Order: sequence, then C-alpha cells, then structure tokens
Amino acid sequence: MEKISKNILNQVIIPRKPESYKGNYGKILIIAGSTNFGGAAILCSSAAINSGAGLVTVATTPEKFTAINTRIPEAMTIDYFNKQELLTAILNNTVIAIGPGLGISSTARGLIKTVLNNTITGQTVILDASALTLIAEEKIPLQTTAHVIMTPHQGEWQRLSNLPISEQTIDNNLKQLQGIDSKAILILKKHLSEIYYKDQVFQIQAGNSGMATGGMGDTLTGIIAGFIGQFGYSLKTVAAALLLHSTIADQLNQKEYVVLPSKIINKLPKYMAKFSQLTGEK
Repeated sequence: MEKISKNILNQVIIPRKPESYKGNYGKILIIAGSTNFGGAAILCSSAAINSGAGLVTVATTPEKFTAINTRIPEAMTIDYFNKQELLTAILNNTVIAIGPGLGISSTARGLIKTVLNNTITGQTVILDASALTLIAEEKIPLQTTAHVIMTPHQGEWQRLSNLPISEQTIDNNLKQLQGIDSKAILILKKHLSEIYYKDQVFQIQAGNSGMATGGMGDTLTGIIAGFIGQFGYSLKTVAAALLLHSTIADQLNQKEYVVLPSKIINKLPKYMAKFSQLTGEK
C-alpha cells in the first residue's frame, strides 16, 4: 500500500492561465437531492463550485430549486423528472456525479439507469451514497464506457461487494472490485481512507473523528467532480481531491470538536490558492 503525500496537491492544483474562461474548468452535472435530503445537493454542488468547477448544473426535484438558487447562485438547476432535459444535460457535461441525497425510490432507480445507459467514453461518472445502495440492491450492471469512480463508506461497500467490514482487506477489496468493474476507481471512506485502482492501493494520512457528521461524503463527491472537471480524470487528480478534503478537515479539527462540511467548503478556494503557489516546490 502506497501512502499519498501532500506533494500531490502541489502537482495537481496548478495556477490558472491568465487567459481562460469558465469553459476551461469543466462542465459538471450533479444529480442529487430529494424531498427529505435537499441539503446533500446543496453541499455537493457548493463543493464542486468552491473547488473550481467552471459550470455546475444540479438536477434535482423542483421543490428544491429555490433553496439551491438562493444558497448557490452560481449553480444552474434542472428538473430530473424531465427526461429529455436530463438526457441533454448528461450528454452535454463532462463529469456526472449521482447519488447524494437521492434516496432509494423508483425515480432514483430510473435516474441511475439513465446515467449508466447514456454516458460515453471520455466522460466521468461518480457514484455515491444512494446510487451505490441501489446498484447493490438492484444488481444494476456498470456497463458504461465512461470512467467510473465509486465512493462508498464501509457499510455501502459491504452491500456492494458482499464483504463484511471485518473481511474488507486489501486483497479482498481488490478482488471484489475486479468483479464489479475492473476499470473503476474505488474510494473506500474510512479512518485513513483508501483508493483502489486495478492492482494499486493508496492510503491518505489525514482525516479525523470530527468528520463523522452528515454531508461529509456529499462534500467529497463535489470536490472530486470539481477537480476532474478542471484538472482532468486521473488517479492523481482523485487522490488530490480526497487528500485536500481531509487536510482542511484536520486543520479545522485543531480548534473545532466537530468539523462541518460547509466549513470545509468555505476553505477550499483559500487552500487551493496556497497549494497552487507551491507548484514546483519540494
């Protein structure tokens, strides 16, 4: 297992070119939220925007439009019940994140299948939370040719992999991942989270118990989406997003007993500016 060092942040978070516009920094579609879990859509999309995504569209239930437009005026909203509008958005975005706060309704089931059936080579699909639960329960195959990233916590990975938490060893996780999707990246969220890709395993040396609060995973999904949108899909980009999320949380935890996801989000632009200025330094 290889440890992920903070040098990766300097390598991935590079200064922006003076002549650039929003189209240079990724088009992100976030399919999230439901009647009971609107906050997940807000946290995920806010994290994507604050981590530098150029254009963010949130596909959610219309009753949450006002909350999202008020809290995050930078984001666009579409109705995920409108099949044609959703399909157009899937085809027009480079990164699609689905799952935060989506719930496990028949609507959520249909949304997941629509994404997996219509994404194409070159796009990235991030599967989180409810999406992973439904894929496990419905045995939905990951047949897309897009890049796939899965972000389960250990309980979600247990449902997906059929591995009890006590049996989630490196070898077992690698074996099960190959059976689910041999080309996917797995981020296993736990104490010292791990990244699995093909035969490679990486571990971050960051994170704390103050992060054990609702919305933390939704925030991570948004950061990963924002990073891929502007820095491109790669194992290094994914690792940097995961590490930055926990690095900021560790700094907050020095003075705060509970680390709120919204506080991590607010710190993203500052920390990214810091690490971009260190590019090239040892």
